[in-house]
Amino acid sequence: MTNAEKKELARLRHIVHMKGQLECLRDIIDRGLDIYGDRICMVEKNKDQILQHTLPELHEKVYALGTALVNMGLKGKHIAIVGENSFNWVVAFLAVSCGVGIAVPIDKELKDEEISALISKGDADAMFCSKTYYKMAKYHLENNPEFKAVVSMNKKYDDEKFYTIDGLIEKGKQLIKDGDRSYLDARPDADDVAAIVFTSGTTGANKGVMLSHRNFCTNVDGIIDTIPTEHSSFDLLPMNHVFELSCNIFTALYMNAVIYVNDSLKNILQNIQLFKPDAMNAVPLVLEGIYNGIWAAAEQKGAAKALKKLVEISNKLRKKGIDLRPVLFATIRKNFGDKFPTLVCGGAPSRAEYVTGLGDLGFRVYNGYGLTESSPTVTLNLEADKDPTSAGFAFPKSKFIIHEPDENGIGEIWIKGDNVTKGYYKDDAANAESFEDGWFKTGDYGRVTEKGELFVSGRKKTLIILGNGKNIFPEDIEFHVMDNVSYIREAVAFEAEKEILGRKDTVIAVYVYVEPSDFPGMSEDEIINKVKTDIADTNRTQPSYKKVQDVAVSFKEFEKTSTRKVVRKIVIDKYNAEKALIK
Repeated sequence: MTNAEKKELARLRHIVHMKGQLECLRDIIDRGLDIYGDRICMVEKNKDQILQHTLPELHEKVYALGTALVNMGLKGKHIAIVGENSFNWVVAFLAVSCGVGIAVPIDKELKDEEISALISKGDADAMFCSKTYYKMAKYHLENNPEFKAVVSMNKKYDDEKFYTIDGLIEKGKQLIKDGDRSYLDARPDADDVAAIVFTSGTTGANKGVMLSHRNFCTNVDGIIDTIPTEHSSFDLLPMNHVFELSCNIFTALYMNAVIYVNDSLKNILQNIQLFKPDAMNAVPLVLEGIYNGIWAAAEQKGAAKALKKLVEISNKLRKKGIDLRPVLFATIRKNFGDKFPTLVCGGAPSRAEYVTGLGDLGFRVYNGYGLTESSPTVTLNLEADKDPTSAGFAFPKSKFIIHEPDENGIGEIWIKGDNVTKGYYKDDAANAESFEDGWFKTGDYGRVTEKGELFVSGRKKTLIILGNGKNIFPEDIEFHVMDNVSYIREAVAFEAEKEILGRKDTVIAVYVYVEPSDFPGMSEDEIINKVKTDIADTNRTQPSYKKVQDVAVSFKEFEKTSTRKVVRKIVIDKYNAEKALIK
């Protein structure tokens, strides 16, 4: 993009911004069409083809598809969406939420039976799906007589209850041409529910979070007011995840930052080099992969010592106000499309060494704190490389307090604001437990400084409560173990029972994943003994109540959600099952 093009885009963005706050998601596509005109909004790959989609195309397809869905009798209904990230996924979501009913995006990484169960739990009457989920969709259709239709997003099937998104769009265009305004005039209210988004369920059952147009729009407006908008973004995380959908897709569409869709995890680096995006949303494991990948490549080329020396020189210069990172690390920059994309990290706590390390190399890293229930942003740290332990300061129109802090200032984080959900779908028990006096109880613990800066300690549900009354956050143990035993790739800490001196006591256990290839010539038993010995050595730097007293070793990566968060419940269940077998 030339300087003249950047200047023109800045002018158009200013006009959009002066329109005032968003009221509903329809404003994003309406204002975009009015002001940006026929500019490109999304780019994706289809095998060897590069497909460019414009704002007029998005607007026309959303309105046509919405009209066809209303004509099918789906007005006011819940409609599920499951499939790979794509332009059609976005069209389907916006068409449903902007005048038909409520969108129910589903995690595509779940098993077929889990997807089917969430479709039922969300009371969906129809679904959009990609060809990958044809068998699941057919099974659900056959076993739920009240289910009305399946819309294929990328393939035609010889089945009368299987429609195609392209066919419905063409039908909708004709209906509009013939004077049908049932969808065009159906503008949602700000407090209408736009979507039911299910939580990842890493520690328990999935809960359906009802997010309104006001919730999403507050988040988009807040990001625009807080973070400098880049000219393009890389769509990597699943679109069903609120972090990606709200912070990337909706925000980029509204600011006309071209969205480049990644077609496969194995093609990430290749696609970054192809598209040259300015920014991308990431989760901690993505940061870890980028950081470790850079240093592994340096090791392979015999350049690790030289790179380390350059980092030291660069950091000394930066302290004097001289920033030569774009020059000193030009070779690394070239591998990322000849630029260091801004990395916006969320979803889980990040290890400090990766955030600081990427900042040292020239990446700009933002992190913060948020939940599905807050659409998702609560706080933002725009200088994460300087203090990666900080979750930052309160997001616009978002408030938080530390409820009943202990002597160390740590208590449960309670939040409120226009970005916070109105509640869980058909879950009175969860709503009664989660809301009090207008505040949403996050279930996370943290502390706040006098300046209002938030530091998150850990989850209430995963808190380790020892027999001596000490409370331990598992994240503290996990980061300590991984920071001190470099070959440990993943760690999950939790409370367990162990017989000590003839009686059972509650202790800290840790289950770690190591890769056998990191231990050439060693048997599995030898690796396990080494792991246990090395973790025992780390106990020497810990207070007695934080010492790990039981270790389990896995030679396989832990099961994760689609946003690469370890499913703690599965890990702990596996530990308990193995202990039961030993007994």
